[in-house]
Amino acid sequence: MQERQKKILKAVVKEYQRTGQPVASLDLAKRWDFGFSPATLRAEMLALDKAGLLEQPHTSAGRVPTDKAFRFFIEETGGEELNQSERERVLSQLRQLHDESLKEMAQFLANFSRGLGFSGLFGQMSDWHGSGLKWLAEEPEYEDADLKNMMKCFDSLEEDFNKFFGDMEEETEIFIGHENPIKYLRNYSLVVTSFEREGGRGVLGVLGPKRMNYQKNKFVLEEVKKKINKKSKKIKNKK
Repeated sequence: MQERQKKILKAVVKEYQRTGQPVASLDLAKRWDFGFSPATLRAEMLALDKAGLLEQPHTSAGRVPTDKAFRFFIEETGGEELNQSERERVLSQLRQLHDESLKEMAQFLANFSRGLGFSGLFGQMSDWHGSGLKWLAEEPEYEDADLKNMMKCFDSLEEDFNKFFGDMEEETEIFIGHENPIKYLRNYSLVVTSFEREGGRGVLGVLGPKRMNYQKNKFVLEEVKKKINKKSKKIKNKK
């Protein structure tokens, strides 16, 4: 991909993350200084269409990034990095938690990601929690049918997460749209990591729109996991 196309694609992704609406070339030209003509911009966006990186939803004049585009954005640019103040805000709020239950951790993940937060411990000591459906209801790209489908499937999430992530390694993984192994969640993206607690394996996750801030959600997940691991070590040392 040419550098000019990379610059345009990055701009489209950032605009879509900001608004949740299809991005038109005219609006893009007004907000970004590319250094070339609007006609060239339109031609390059068409080339990105043909490469499977942008798509035109319904009859909209604008374009939205595809799953392939978001994957490129994360791997080639590192995504949207958190600044120091954002990191400090996450860590400060995490330090203030008094009840370090998995239920509260799910709520914490939901509030910071503005998506669905999950935390669960599998096996004999099964303990599963999900929180944050209200955040998805506010996202402009989801229709009533999407949310109804999510609510119908909510009760089976524990079983599905255990099936697909019960034995995952402890590294944090990002699944974008169609990459998600849980088929009915492929309109969303998922950032997930695992942990060990009291002899059992657990999982933490954030589910949200494909335009989510992946780096922020990954950072929040990993800091929550550190807190859980720290508590588990304290309990183990007391025994």
